[in-house]
Amino acid sequence: MKCLLGICISLQMTFVLLFITGILPKLNSYVGASVYLIIGFASLVISLYLAGKKFLLGISFIAIIFSVLIICFTIFIYFLPEAGMPPEIPLFDSLF
Repeated sequence: MKCLLGICISLQMTFVLLFITGILPKLNSYVGASVYLIIGFASLVISLYLAGKKFLLGISFIAIIFSVLIICFTIFIYFLPEAGMPPEIPLFDSLF
């Protein structure tokens, strides 16, 4: 269980480091969004599993909240338009 918690926290720290360095957005928007979403969903699944097993509930809930924030932030940055500019990855061209 501690190994899974370490993987979850390391995934979240990887997101923070990738975001701070800004490496992924320079490569490609699709690559950046997919890597960020994979990190977010993987850490969410692991933290939900740990919370279901009642392993360190406080830390598990903090990991769940941080995972949801990663996913919401990625959706906000890559998939939603801002200030009249189109989104980086247009999913629904006809709606916007």
